[in-house]
Amino acid sequence: MVPYRRDAAALALGFAALLETGSASPACDPCIDRSEVKIGVVHHGQPSTDVYWEKMNVAIKQGAKDMSIDLHFDADQNEGMTQEEIHDKMAMQIEQYCVGDGVHGLLVSLPDDDIAEALAPCTRRGVQIATFNAGPNHAKEYDLIYFGQNETNSGMSAGDALAKVEGTSTFCCSNHASWTGVLAERCGGMEAGVEANSKGGSFNVAVDPNNCTSWRESILAECSPGDGIGWSSVGLYLAGKANHKCGIEFAREYPDVHVVASDVSEDLYAGLDDEGLNVLFGIDQQSYLQGYLPFSFLTMAVTNNQMPVNDVIATGPHLVTESPSEEDVVCEANNFVVCDEEGGSAPPPTPPDEESPPSRSLMQTSEYGHQVTFAIGGFILAVGGYLLV
Repeated sequence: MVPYRRDAAALALGFAALLETGSASPACDPCIDRSEVKIGVVHHGQPSTDVYWEKMNVAIKQGAKDMSIDLHFDADQNEGMTQEEIHDKMAMQIEQYCVGDGVHGLLVSLPDDDIAEALAPCTRRGVQIATFNAGPNHAKEYDLIYFGQNETNSGMSAGDALAKVEGTSTFCCSNHASWTGVLAERCGGMEAGVEANSKGGSFNVAVDPNNCTSWRESILAECSPGDGIGWSSVGLYLAGKANHKCGIEFAREYPDVHVVASDVSEDLYAGLDDEGLNVLFGIDQQSYLQGYLPFSFLTMAVTNNQMPVNDVIATGPHLVTESPSEEDVVCEANNFVVCDEEGGSAPPPTPPDEESPPSRSLMQTSEYGHQVTFAIGGFILAVGGYLLV
């Protein structure tokens, strides 16, 4: 970007940067017009096959709207494609965003190292880049800020908890996206957590979360306990929201199995509330924060030439041991819809039939807390407001 300075030497420096990069940040004389800030988004998610991305995409659009920037993003761009096709398209989309009169900022997930390498033209051009959801190791290698959680630590939390249950000897990670690094890290983390408790018998089980009959058969084939042992010896890690529906149905059929899940959902909350099940907790990475927060950071980077020095803005993991209040369930199910400018709002979905307990227990298990995340975000917004005065 071209810093906002008005002395002659700085103007000359800015013009040289403009010639090199082919773009400039929006002018700030007499003020910054954020509507001129162009931010592109490229990620690997498919909402039609993984419901996790529904909330993420809503958060992306709301974060861009609240910062009044020009968002370049197609939420449906990956539908009907294989992961290999998605990765190829991501690389092409990044190249398109970073040539000519492209974007000033870019938010991108890094499920594969090839995607990180595709960012080279963006860095040469001076595009501000933030990463999220997938690829913290790639982000660190390329000196990029990352919004999300350490997936290996998340999986280790699951493996450690399941291994500490007396009598468990078989541990299965239900992997609905075996082609992604995120799931490999979660399942690998589970195995490490189990081994840290001097237990073995870990299995990475590929499942189809859109067909619960098939899902059940895959788990039975790999995780069934030995004769005379029973399902109380089995620890089952639902390694993503896509597994929750089938996983909780399975737990109701085999109520002795011990369950931990990544992400949260209404299905998981129902499992937590069911005293006849052994659902220990969910691991919440707070997907809405992952999609929403980067826009304040990227906007400040483009307009104010300022970015935090943190390598990671951690949105998780947080362990959820109780379902939230009925009001919170409605908000989550409605993807935290925000009232429009006239004060109206979209009609909320019908509340769940069963009343939920009034509280939700969140235990921080990461070295970075959500308090830090909000503090940093608030600080940046305050600095931005001060500079505009």
